[in-house]
Amino acid sequence: MSAEREGFESAPSSPPRAAGPLAGIRVVELGQYISGPYAAKLLADLGADVIKVESPDGDPMRRWEGHGAMSPQFAAYNRGKRAVVLDLKGERGLAELLRLAGDADVLIENFRPGVAERLGFGPDVLRARNPRLVSCSITGFGAEGPYAKRPAYDTVISAVGGMYSQVVPEHILRPMGPAFSDLLSGMQAAQAVLAALHARNASGEGEHIEVSMVGSLIDFLTEAASTYLETGQVAGPDSRPRRAQAYACRGSDGRAFVIHMSVPEKFWTGLVDVLEHPELAEDPRFATREARVRNYDDLDVELKKITARMPRQYWLDRLVEHDIPHGPLNTVADLFDDPQIASMGLVEEIAGHEGPLRVPVPSTRFHRSGRPALRAAPRLGEHDGRLLGEASMIIDDVAVAEGTRA
Repeated sequence: MSAEREGFESAPSSPPRAAGPLAGIRVVELGQYISGPYAAKLLADLGADVIKVESPDGDPMRRWEGHGAMSPQFAAYNRGKRAVVLDLKGERGLAELLRLAGDADVLIENFRPGVAERLGFGPDVLRARNPRLVSCSITGFGAEGPYAKRPAYDTVISAVGGMYSQVVPEHILRPMGPAFSDLLSGMQAAQAVLAALHARNASGEGEHIEVSMVGSLIDFLTEAASTYLETGQVAGPDSRPRRAQAYACRGSDGRAFVIHMSVPEKFWTGLVDVLEHPELAEDPRFATREARVRNYDDLDVELKKITARMPRQYWLDRLVEHDIPHGPLNTVADLFDDPQIASMGLVEEIAGHEGPLRVPVPSTRFHRSGRPALRAAPRLGEHDGRLLGEASMIIDDVAVAEGTRA
């Protein structure tokens, strides 16, 4: 489907506007907060028709941090979807959901274990209704085990799953960073759904998928986990930078940048030339890569001391000249002014409910199937009239898995 037929104007460097590689795939999403909605958003970005099912109060992320019906956080995780409101405790609401599932290719939910079964749309019920359906359940700790029924928000999972031990220095006792387990489990769920859809092409049958937030973290931390299981070595926040020979420095203007020397010796010798301190190469603490790994903290001090004497741009220019892997340490405020990011067309203006919105666009390019035009996140129940019959409307907040849909 051409951009002209759809009424879109694409920049010459943009990927073609089309229905996207998942055109024709319908997804029913019963998700709240991040993990389930993010998984479905990824599929919507690929062209799937995603129908988000909510209670009359809506996904709590809609009102995040005191916002009204459309917080920036909700808008980010629910772009490109259609939205309906259903009463899953009533017979008519459940019947309407099962009707939607009967016509769908995928159903994603992130309730606590057992909630979907109790409400009447567990995997067996869905399979009987639609044998070709790919259903995906995202939970905090999996379906079984001592933690399985606990509320599972990202902070809890990122702590239990070892992620914080890899990013938070031991002397800083607080959570930090993005919603690691939410986002990684959402990505893993979307990947698993795509694999199951591929398998369905051969078998003609759907599949039920279980994704746990904690398991997704452990899979992501495969290097640290495997190293420990094989050698007993416990990785920490500086383990990877030390091995990778990665450093962060500031210029005299206070602006930060990073250097990543990895393994090739040419990057170290080139850095010595950049810094114009040949004595570093003769220092036995830094004479070999193995020595630099052992004496990482000492070299870090030396690099910071030297780079603090000139502005950041001076160092960036010299690092380019000597082909040393490096880059500015951008904040989110810096990010979209970076000339490389600006050249990649990763931001687009779309129509929002209250005016134009600037949003990040998917970075993956499909040169034949293209990607669909981006649409803003839907209002609560925006598409009831198009998608529903006479179903009643409410999902009991008690029945919803607090946190496992975080």
